[in-house]
Amino acid sequence: MNTINALIEELKHDDCDVRWHAARALRWTKDARAIDALMRAFKDVDCNVRWSAAESLVIIGDAAVKPLVAALRDADMDVRWRAAWALGRLKDKAAVDALLDALGDNDPDIRWRAAWALGQIGDVRAVDRLTCALEDSYSNVRWSAAEALGAISDEQAVEPLVRLLNNQREETIIRLVAADSLGKIGAPQAEAALEAVILQDEFAPIHETARNALERIKKRE
Repeated sequence: MNTINALIEELKHDDCDVRWHAARALRWTKDARAIDALMRAFKDVDCNVRWSAAESLVIIGDAAVKPLVAALRDADMDVRWRAAWALGRLKDKAAVDALLDALGDNDPDIRWRAAWALGQIGDVRAVDRLTCALEDSYSNVRWSAAEALGAISDEQAVEPLVRLLNNQREETIIRLVAADSLGKIGAPQAEAALEAVILQDEFAPIHETARNALERIKKRE
């Protein structure tokens, strides 16, 4: 039995440590023949095995994108969010449409990981849907969407991020992320909004983050 087949067989072992080591070892083969077995390991009873399988799929690379995209529709929430995480690490634009669909998932843990993954990929096609996600009822989704918009750095996101920054009822951490993202985008409207916050908002964390974001813009000018 060759090494690949032997490791795939070990993924069926009763001992979770053996399965974990097998999932980990398969990544170094970088062999696409391991993908199906690693995808099945997403449903392993042991969380360490599941994590090891996800990390291995990322290292195997492009050949894993299609099955990971399919996994975003799996009935198991744990499978869906690990797939979103792995796709974000792979940064393949072929996953964008599926991740945009995942922003509508019923589970907020899937939605915020999909938003994060879209930010990692950095495709401007995601801007409209991420802007909508700034109004999600779950704070982690809003946070992740604001951060992703900063990573993509498209000027279409400036106006909604300014509204988020100026929303006094929003959680402080999310307003901080909005300010930071505006600094990454750096459009004139973003600069003006940050200057206004520095002058008008006396809350120290917001004031300082806005100042740092504005300095980042001015260094690029």
